[in-house]
Amino acid sequence: MADEGFRIEGLDFLRGCAVMGILLGNIVTFGLPSAAGFNPFTVGTQGPADLATWFATFLLIDGKMRAIFAMLLGASILLVIESAEMNGRDGLQAHRRRMLWLLPIGIAHYLLLWSGDILVQLALCGLIATLFIRFETLGLIKLALALLLLQWVINLVAVWPAFSLRAAALAPGAAPTIVEHWQAYADSAGMGASRAVANEIALYTGGYAGIFAERIGAAPRAALNQILYSWPECLAFIALGMAMLKGGFMAGQWPVPQYRATWHRAMLVGLVPMAGLGIWVLLSGDPLAAQAALFGWSVPLRLPLAVALASMAMGLAAQHPQAPLVRAIATIGRLALSNYLLTSLLMTALFYGYGGGLFGALTRTQLLLVVLAMWAVMLVWSVLWRRSMGQGPVERLWRLASRRG
Repeated sequence: MADEGFRIEGLDFLRGCAVMGILLGNIVTFGLPSAAGFNPFTVGTQGPADLATWFATFLLIDGKMRAIFAMLLGASILLVIESAEMNGRDGLQAHRRRMLWLLPIGIAHYLLLWSGDILVQLALCGLIATLFIRFETLGLIKLALALLLLQWVINLVAVWPAFSLRAAALAPGAAPTIVEHWQAYADSAGMGASRAVANEIALYTGGYAGIFAERIGAAPRAALNQILYSWPECLAFIALGMAMLKGGFMAGQWPVPQYRATWHRAMLVGLVPMAGLGIWVLLSGDPLAAQAALFGWSVPLRLPLAVALASMAMGLAAQHPQAPLVRAIATIGRLALSNYLLTSLLMTALFYGYGGGLFGALTRTQLLLVVLAMWAVMLVWSVLWRRSMGQGPVERLWRLASRRG
């Protein structure tokens, strides 16, 4: 989402990969009840192929694409400020205007299309991140690590009570209120014949008015959850993205062997413990273990894995800048905001009751076919639009509003 007049080709390719990857991470939230986001043993899982799909996305996608988006935002903040100042404008003011106009786009996206919006968070965290711009590279890395540690502690504290509640409810002579509390929690997590899952399927296969009303009602809780369970991590990766730009990584200044060596080392550091967590979940068959692994224990491991994936993308873009697929994915990246919103429009139209009504009907493996189809749409329309119209439609409106605001 960088300024159109200040481009780094490797960043466009990385941004395109992130837009495609975040659909892979979000497809379960689009097509299945919310319990499936944390529980691989509920609706959407019917056999080994679905569990393998969960395992692969847990390893390489969940949380990592959001991290890369935040890293890209961190880099783009510095690029936008520099570009504006080179043109004689106030760099900080230019950045703040972009974030202040991204905010209503995100609010409209949340209210009108999909409750999984990340634009509001990126806009608000992007405003907060102006406090970081004077930090040196090492200071930014230290800040990122401290914020990520804070997020890890917060999330671990949040997941622990469920284990205590289950133990108390299953203990001999447990109080009826404790048992009732646990049963309600288990139902909300999609365990057994979950009424919460059935109610959510009924809601999202119904009409637009009911979905909109539910989204409005959930907005305060969603905002609080995002601030507590996502903002520190988002700010951590924004700071890291700034550091990576200052260090030449995000500027595409590293030689290909350095990108390759980085992703090899980072992947090894992150993938081995992540695989251990995933195997623990699958062997235990425990939804609480899955929730703890995804929401809690894996938080610090997102850093090496996000860096590894970013290194891989930047290295590919540097090594094969003229490859047709690299150029096509970079075009997706240049239309990242338009593609992100288009994805929400088409996915909700496909799954929700006012469209195709497929919510809750497909397995995790079948949802991958939807992802592949949407990737094809992104590639074709982005290349055709870029060739004939230039800047993306939403990017053009965003830029005009930011310049005039």
